[in-house]
Amino acid sequence: MAKKKKDPFAEEIEYEIVSKSEMKRDMIELQELGERIVALPRKKAMELPISEMMKAAVRESDRVGKNEAMRRHMQYIGRLIRSEDIEAVREALDLLDPSSEAYGRVTGQQEQWRTRLITDPEALNAFIEQFPTVDRQHLRVLIRNASKEMSTEPPKPGSNYKNLFKAIKEQYNLKDDD
Repeated sequence: MAKKKKDPFAEEIEYEIVSKSEMKRDMIELQELGERIVALPRKKAMELPISEMMKAAVRESDRVGKNEAMRRHMQYIGRLIRSEDIEAVREALDLLDPSSEAYGRVTGQQEQWRTRLITDPEALNAFIEQFPTVDRQHLRVLIRNASKEMSTEPPKPGSNYKNLFKAIKEQYNLKDDD
């Protein structure tokens, strides 16, 4: 019997074998991501980096009944999520979740800015460089009042200290929107 010659022009295609149970785990993970999106307040859910079709499905979830209809709708949302940028959606959800590491990191940065702005006069210029859209006059007033509050013995953070943090947080949110 003659040996067949290997065709040099034939492409060798490598297939990655994925088990059915692995595909199901991935599908369930995406469905749970969809459930996290649906559980958010509508305004925050609409700010996520998702398509209009996905936003419509999230809005539709308010109208869907309970039990079996909701389960099917969550499967539909899980299917729609496959076409989204999953990493961007996860990152945005983590920034909204106070128990996540990303949320803690951003909050820590904001607290560091607040401390620097109160203690270091040169920090204001650095902050304005990083966030050029900030209302400088309002920020200066907040810094001055917060430093007065913190100069008492013992240091007692008051409303201006909290308002300074809110202003810094606002700038971070505006920067994320750009």
